[in-house]
Amino acid sequence: MDIAEHEAWFFDYARRERALETGDVTPIDLKIRHSREVLATARAIAAESDMPPAQRRACLLAALYHDVARFEQYRRYRTFRDRESCNHGLEGVRILKREGRLDGEPAALRRRVLAGVGLHNRFALPERLPEEIAEVTHVVRDADKLDILRIMHENLCGPEPYHPTVVLGLPDDPDLVSGAVLRAAREGRVASYADLSSVNDLRVLLGTWLFDMHFPASRRQFAGAGHARELLESLPQDENYGDIRKALLDRLAQTGCGEAPGEASRDS
Repeated sequence: MDIAEHEAWFFDYARRERALETGDVTPIDLKIRHSREVLATARAIAAESDMPPAQRRACLLAALYHDVARFEQYRRYRTFRDRESCNHGLEGVRILKREGRLDGEPAALRRRVLAGVGLHNRFALPERLPEEIAEVTHVVRDADKLDILRIMHENLCGPEPYHPTVVLGLPDDPDLVSGAVLRAAREGRVASYADLSSVNDLRVLLGTWLFDMHFPASRRQFAGAGHARELLESLPQDENYGDIRKALLDRLAQTGCGEAPGEASRDS
């Protein structure tokens, strides 16, 4: 189960990539910490799940490597928006193969890890995925979302101005409202990045992630950490966002009292 050698390589690789950056390294530092936090959260989720040791190892390796392509992506394109640069999930698979990082792992485990990395950023997972691949991918997706909540909370609710890259370059304009994002929230669906028009829309999207938490440990952290609550509370209480703000906060409070998201849960 020990993946210390993989961790050592990954963080050494990240430091090498950081050294190549000639501009602002803040986004790279953010992704280094993010990778560490996602791994820790995946460990907590997997520890509560009844899965064999090899499956847990696949979950941890996929969590560790899920954003391995982010460093090259930022250096080449100056953005973390995939549709303006490259698919960082698929690029991560390419890097892992190029570097031979999984060559010493059993073939079945390699397939699960590569699938978890390659699929973690999909809006919806393919139908009829093998159960063991779906489980690995769900662990990574839950852990990824939970730490993105922390990052967004620290940036959008903190005293210091946020880095534009963190909010995907979206304008902080209260007059820009995405009907598609609000509609998804009303219908209990996960909103899409492609529909975002403003930072407030991003706050709503983050709140809809509650509908896509697949494990009890994930739902507890989503409701209990406080990040989602404060992000939603910072939405304006106006005709555009007021009802959505209340509905998502109410659902969050219910989840914190032990109620799962229910039938509305689906892939993001």
